[in-house]
Amino acid sequence: MKEPLISIIVPIFNVEKYVSECIESIIRQNHENLQIILVDDGSTDMSGEICDKYALSDRRIEVIHSRNRGLVLARKSGLEKAAGDYIGFVDGDDYIAPEMFGELLKGVKKHNADFVHSGFIADGKRIINFKGGVIKFNNHKDREDFIRTSVFYSPSHIAPSIWSKLFKAEFIKECYSKVPDDAQYGEDLINLCVCIENCSKLVLLDEAYYYYRQREESITHKFDLNSFKNVFRYYVNVCNAVEGYGCYDELEELLTEEVCNNIMHKIKVIAGNDFQMARYCYAQPDELQGKRIVIYGAGAVGRDYYAQISRYTNCNIVAWVDAQPERYDYSYVKLYGTEVLEQIVFDILIIAVSSERLANEIKEQLVQKGVDESRMVWREAKPYKLEMLND
Repeated sequence: MKEPLISIIVPIFNVEKYVSECIESIIRQNHENLQIILVDDGSTDMSGEICDKYALSDRRIEVIHSRNRGLVLARKSGLEKAAGDYIGFVDGDDYIAPEMFGELLKGVKKHNADFVHSGFIADGKRIINFKGGVIKFNNHKDREDFIRTSVFYSPSHIAPSIWSKLFKAEFIKECYSKVPDDAQYGEDLINLCVCIENCSKLVLLDEAYYYYRQREESITHKFDLNSFKNVFRYYVNVCNAVEGYGCYDELEELLTEEVCNNIMHKIKVIAGNDFQMARYCYAQPDELQGKRIVIYGAGAVGRDYYAQISRYTNCNIVAWVDAQPERYDYSYVKLYGTEVLEQIVFDILIIAVSSERLANEIKEQLVQKGVDESRMVWREAKPYKLEMLND
């Protein structure tokens, strides 16, 4: 029986240093029945010529040359030409393992899923933040819950990247048509939200076959004033995407936190490590009045708790502690290791992490070190809200 045809769409723009490795990794796929669509999006370097050279040596390769119109329209032009039963994507500066699309195809066919998602490799590290399995969606509530717990960042999130997935052809053509043509940031997340809202069955494959290359000059690493405009445009686009399926009200708070986090990340990259903006606040500060306090955890939650609680004159932070204090460089305060807990007197130890699961693990570790469990407390970190976004 003939293997199903997989169309692989590769948007390419000024990546002459990397595009040969990318194309050759696709050519070498164990699954050989491929349509390889190279979309030269107005490259001004030799990328287009390199694509043409490969097309002459492999009949599976088709090249589209166009003026520069952006990533979304490059992918859409590839989708128009795609004739496969299934469709995958690879970015022109990345490369893939020989077994990638064969393994993804097995997953999507075995369960008759709309698409399959897998992990990826970046800087030699396998990125798989989810548990493998089959997800069935019976109604809108199932989809909303999955978006809430597994799409937006959480300890078990799936990456929005379109290139870590394989889709049924008609499914992705319909879903990607909902992504705005001018989206320059977050287009993959918009697509994923639309895919989930239209999906009946999704396969999560806890393997990694895609090699993602992190380049400082890529669009996702450029930070200027236009970056902030793109973040707000992205927020509006994601809101519009979920609103079209009647679930905006349920996800509004989550979407607001997402855009706030994106803005703060970009500001920090521009301004450097000295810039800080609070993301979290301790939800029940009244219980800290008159107490001698230890804050455990020096990440984002701990940093924001420290800034918040330090402002209260009737709260006394006796130590800020972390299991690995050497990982942080806070010039304004001394950070201690856990050994200091044996030397100080305190009334309450706040476990400053966002995950309850992680907080419980930390609590168990501290109990083993002799810390009184009754003095430890974890509260769900309350995010600051970004107001007036739609005004």
